[in-house]
Amino acid sequence: MSSWTHLLGPNYDRTKHTVNSLMISSMNSTNLPKILIVLGTRPEGIKCAPLISELKSDHYRSKFQVIVLSTGQHRQILQQTLIAFQQNIDINLDLMMYDQKLSELFIRVFSGVTKQINIIQPNLLIIQGDTTTALASSLAAAYHHIPVAHVEAGLRSFNLSNPYPEELNRKIIDSFAKLMFAPTTFTKEVLLREGACETDVFITGNTGVDAFYAYHKKTNTTKDISILRTINNFKKNFTNEINSIIILVTMHRRENFEYLFDMCRAIATIAKEHENNVLIILPIHPNPNVKHVILKNLDGLKNVKIVDPISYDIFGHVLSQSDIVMTDSGGIQEEAVTIGKTVILMRMTTERPEGIYLGTIKQIGINYDEIVQAVNLELINFKSKNRISKTNIFGDGTASKKIAAIIDNYFYGKHIPNLKCMTKFRQDSIAQVVYSYLNVSHTNIPSHTIRRNIMNNLTKVQPALILDELLKIPSRYNISNQNEETFTVTAIIGMYKRQGLIQRWIEALLLQTHPPKYIWITYFASPIVDKIKLEIEKIRPLFSNGSNYCNDLCAEKKCKINSTINNMALSNCIEKCLTLCMKLPSILFVGMGEMQLKYFGRFQLALQCQTKYVIVFDDDCIPQARYFETALHTINTEQYRGILGTKGTPASANVFYGPLSRSNRIIEADVVGGSWFMESEWVKLMFHDKIYSWSTGEDFHLCANARKYANIRSFVMPVDRNHTSTHSFSKDYLTISNRGDTTGKIAGTASSRTYIKDQLWLRGDRLMHSYKKSKPSLLLYAETQNDAMILIKYTQQQMAQIGGSLHFATSNVVNTDLETIEIKKVVQSFHDFMIGRDYDTNPTPIIAAAEVLYAFDMVMQGTQSTAVIILGSSSTVTMFALVSAAFLRNIPILNIYIENSIIDQRIAEA
Repeated sequence: MSSWTHLLGPNYDRTKHTVNSLMISSMNSTNLPKILIVLGTRPEGIKCAPLISELKSDHYRSKFQVIVLSTGQHRQILQQTLIAFQQNIDINLDLMMYDQKLSELFIRVFSGVTKQINIIQPNLLIIQGDTTTALASSLAAAYHHIPVAHVEAGLRSFNLSNPYPEELNRKIIDSFAKLMFAPTTFTKEVLLREGACETDVFITGNTGVDAFYAYHKKTNTTKDISILRTINNFKKNFTNEINSIIILVTMHRRENFEYLFDMCRAIATIAKEHENNVLIILPIHPNPNVKHVILKNLDGLKNVKIVDPISYDIFGHVLSQSDIVMTDSGGIQEEAVTIGKTVILMRMTTERPEGIYLGTIKQIGINYDEIVQAVNLELINFKSKNRISKTNIFGDGTASKKIAAIIDNYFYGKHIPNLKCMTKFRQDSIAQVVYSYLNVSHTNIPSHTIRRNIMNNLTKVQPALILDELLKIPSRYNISNQNEETFTVTAIIGMYKRQGLIQRWIEALLLQTHPPKYIWITYFASPIVDKIKLEIEKIRPLFSNGSNYCNDLCAEKKCKINSTINNMALSNCIEKCLTLCMKLPSILFVGMGEMQLKYFGRFQLALQCQTKYVIVFDDDCIPQARYFETALHTINTEQYRGILGTKGTPASANVFYGPLSRSNRIIEADVVGGSWFMESEWVKLMFHDKIYSWSTGEDFHLCANARKYANIRSFVMPVDRNHTSTHSFSKDYLTISNRGDTTGKIAGTASSRTYIKDQLWLRGDRLMHSYKKSKPSLLLYAETQNDAMILIKYTQQQMAQIGGSLHFATSNVVNTDLETIEIKKVVQSFHDFMIGRDYDTNPTPIIAAAEVLYAFDMVMQGTQSTAVIILGSSSTVTMFALVSAAFLRNIPILNIYIENSIIDQRIAEA
């Protein structure tokens, strides 16, 4: 035993560790797997404590021997933390030195842990996070062929200099760790992309959340603690909690040392500007580089309380009492988000981007002005009760239990090696890519499965999310952006023969949380033109300066004077509302005429729109107060940037979504109607192709052409019963609808609309259910009857044998001798690109080729074809364009080439 304690160095306290020395001796006499947990800093102590407790619990006592070793990287605060969790250190290397250099610390930790590994001979070493202790210990284990388990694996900022050296440490550790416990789905994906074996990565949540829950749920029995007394006394001075705000600040990050002065200056400014109602709590880090700057710049400010590091049993209560957290730390982000606290992150990068993407963490950086501005904005949000909700992004408090169970499986035979992670499989996979040119048969043609998956992913509909899920998706829009020109909206209402709605429409638009910049009312060839005109004339005087109508509208409906809103916010709301209300005469435009343009006229008018967004309404779809806000959020997400409608349907099915079905999810559809919320530039696409009927079908033309020419999808917005303010229609929708020429009851489709739909499919369209086709599909392309029959003859039987389907396309059937009836008998679908038919012109080769590119792409997606057969010796310019399109989509061309029937040698060879 004396030789063992000698290895611990001169700072080792023999009296504290006699029992532990005996424990090591007894461990070497048993056969249970030995787990060595190495930690050295306060965060490691916090995040390892619940795991230590679980592994030492009665459930695992007969399965593992657990030894806890501290390097002493943070000597006092680590010991303080573990005491709070009723955990002990079995071995303390006590390696901390004043103002220690990282390289020197690494050497001491590596050497000290290596000696202990030789004595203990553990079967598994567990480290947490990305400290120097974690890196040196894990390398010491790896050099002794001892598997390493990494708690909190996969965190990445993708910047080796920030945080430094943490980013470097964790990347190195994860390059050889055997068990990687990833806190989130995001961190698991990071590890897999770096080449980690999937069977070695486990999503567990973060043990730091376990630790926080352990204390957060306990009753606070320590109110006599100085810091809690300070908080309690501060809050006693205020009758309303929103007037007393506590900001918790933590700063210590090494890469922020050079910016620490500016960060302190920002905190001082905030403290002085809000001296009477803000208390700032700042636990000071023991690092002398941090401590000196903070004391020099913040000590002495009346409402800044600089305190020693807070023990973890107290820290949870302080965090719970805080309203805003300013930090450059890591773990506190997880704890604060877990209980719904606003986090201002003072870092240029972060390894926890999940909170930023989901809107729970505000990454500000280290700039003085930006810190001050961000905190002042959050103080305003706090007063308006616009707060962050609690979330389990980083775990639900069961991470330690999950990790213990995984370790149990690992030791007792349930951890199965993954053959895909073995040397040969990985080398073979790389070789297939690097040396693929050596195998001619694989040069340019990916397998049918790969091509099928590519086509499927191209056409697969977006997930049908409920409203709450939709609103959590990251969006470029936020309601705070409503005054930016980028998010301005023009609302166009197409009136016809419903009366008594003008005032309701104006109010509905003015009451939007994001009101339109312009309101355009149109009515063409209306049978009640005089009545509509009279309604408009009556409404205008109501919005004059000093109008009681505006006062009542703003106070009672928009700002709700009887609500709990505070006086200042109420005053601001009413002032903004009155300004908008009295601007109505200047933003209201009325377009009318005797020509019957009721369906397409409003879209033609929309071509003149000057705002980024436009919404065109049927007059029976009166939006509720948050619809514009909800639509702007949706259209500014990556997944749902498309035309947003009130109702809609797949073209190939008798299914309708919207007000009648009350579908509570956002649904991708082939055609949407009732209202169309979109970017104003998209309206132009509607008129790109021939309009088959000016009497109806504007919705089909808009949605199909947007899909074809700009890859823009169409969606029916969710009808959430719990959030009626987000609806694009009113409660009495059907009552209003039944008073007009079109109704919300879509019982069937008129013959003219069926014709339009068929023409669009004939020309080429990607319908929402295209991706569901599972048969192998082959597209034939020909421009003469002879060529068509040759292709059909040589493919029909083979496709039937594999249960596949044949599809046929041509450039312009009018200019060919194709017998369409005969061809349609043997193919699944027939398509005519109609090149040059729209405007009865003879297009140039370039124009014809461009049109073929668009049409072919839609036919390939609509039919899910993964190969094309042509008769190459009959090549034309349009066929050449089709081959180019197939090449761009990585679709193989099978070319039948007959020398004695070459039409154009140059094109055929190309």
